[in-house]
Amino acid sequence: MIRRTVLAAALLAGAGGCSTPDAGGGGDFTPDLAPATAQRQVREHADRVAATAEISLDAPEEKRLTCPGMISDFPDDELYRIQGTYHLPITVVEEKAAYALLTDHWKQAGLTPRTGDDPWVKGPWAGPADLKIDLLDGHTVALSRSTDTTVQMIVWTQCLHETG
Repeated sequence: MIRRTVLAAALLAGAGGCSTPDAGGGGDFTPDLAPATAQRQVREHADRVAATAEISLDAPEEKRLTCPGMISDFPDDELYRIQGTYHLPITVVEEKAAYALLTDHWKQAGLTPRTGDDPWVKGPWAGPADLKIDLLDGHTVALSRSTDTTVQMIVWTQCLHETG
């Protein structure tokens, strides 16, 4: 039990909880965040991406998912993440310009967007992406072509802890 507690403390303090670069959402594990708050944050990020790319969001869906494989002293049913899935009406012809707007915006904010040829873009949560960014607040945004007229955007949180 002591070994498990020490390992959990090390994970929480320095390794970012369940948030590895591949899982996206970098940053530290966040205790005591209500799912409704996390869901609102995910939607706000999606709205900001749409506004930056000068497009609208279609088919919004946010859901609570588990954080499998966590080593912690918290019960599994208290660990979760919120993932939002959205469709962006961007044609193949418009895609390059939309991605350029987003990339420039994120770079100006001091972030490092990654493209599909970067091995870190292929994460277990979102699958392969054409453009992916880990935001400073622990959220990740991934965009990938889904049809000739639609780009799918997935926004997700790091692993979170819910109490009460």
